[in-house]
Amino acid sequence: MLRRLATFGALDLLILGLIFGSISLNGNGLFQGIVIGIGVLLIFYGIILTIRFARKHNRYDLRFANMLQSLSVVFLIVGSIQLIVAILAGDIFLIIQGIFVIWLARNTRKRVSTIRHPRFLEWYNQGSDSPKTLRNEEVYASCPHCSSLLAVIPSLLSPRDRCPNCDRLLVNTTEEE
Repeated sequence: MLRRLATFGALDLLILGLIFGSISLNGNGLFQGIVIGIGVLLIFYGIILTIRFARKHNRYDLRFANMLQSLSVVFLIVGSIQLIVAILAGDIFLIIQGIFVIWLARNTRKRVSTIRHPRFLEWYNQGSDSPKTLRNEEVYASCPHCSSLLAVIPSLLSPRDRCPNCDRLLVNTTEEE
């Protein structure tokens, strides 16, 4: 799950770079320089956060979550502006792009809730030097909905247990005949 969160964080930074790149093409020389400078600094800082988060450095879970939350707000603002401009201009492709950027903001926000989940924080803050072995009765299992890898004790699973990543039920409640 950590690798997937870091990968999506890096992809979010790439999309942020594309947004800054498209903004910098629509202005005068000073405006372009300021936008490109801010964009490069933010993306460089984001890359450092993503790498340190992926390596499980201390307190980078909160910094990475804050970065993703900020990206979510940026994507929501940019998507909303694109959607309004597209509706006023009657441009169907820009409407679709605005909807996708707003959808990206929503999905980025979901990753923030995954990182801030108490179980994830407990696992993350064990440190990178903690043993990777399972406890006595634990087994690896994947969520049937999002395929996240989880360590579970099968005898303790109940129909109310939820995945810390997608918050959907881990146990199928329908009985096979």
